[in-house]
Amino acid sequence: MSPHFRTSIDDTGWLVGPYKEMTRLATDLRNDKTMRDFLSVNRVRIGLRNSDIPPADIERRERYGPSIRGENHDQDFTTARLNAIARPVREQTPPSVNRKTDREENVKSFWDSQTPQSHHIVEFNNLETLGVSHKVGNEEMDYLQLPAVLLAAEFHQRYISAILKPAQRWEKGKLQSEIIAVYRSLYLGRSQLFEPMWIISKVILENAHAKSD
Repeated sequence: MSPHFRTSIDDTGWLVGPYKEMTRLATDLRNDKTMRDFLSVNRVRIGLRNSDIPPADIERRERYGPSIRGENHDQDFTTARLNAIARPVREQTPPSVNRKTDREENVKSFWDSQTPQSHHIVEFNNLETLGVSHKVGNEEMDYLQLPAVLLAAEFHQRYISAILKPAQRWEKGKLQSEIIAVYRSLYLGRSQLFEPMWIISKVILENAHAKSD
């Protein structure tokens, strides 16, 4: 089992290991109840919500499908966000009173059925542009060996990846001078729960010779 990195504010933690290992584990979770129980007993989190759990006995859906009104489609969750544990992706946009998964049951069902995903703690594309990682290879900084964390699919794609997406288009010079600030803002600035990822990303970026801001 890969290392379990505890957060500084509660008794939960993140599961971290080589990308290849985390990807295999994510797939196995669909059919391995013992593994799912292990994550639960050891308080391993794969997202921020209580609903961020590996799917069990659910067929994976390929698309959202026809729109179906959600059970909480008209409920206002604004007050529940007063003590948010993480800053939103689009901070300058007034938040809606509920989420798309509250308004549309088909969207909720889609994400609930998705296999957890393995997320490179520092995006491979960034490291490849910096010239320190390769798609094929078995060195510690190469694609399959880079440190990765197990995440719920929706949390990975709609939160973490959405925040990191702009930097995917940066050239080497901009990455060298600004990438540390990007990961510090995400892992240290958006939630204390992400602090273990900041500690790991800082080591990776030092190995990539990124310039400290």
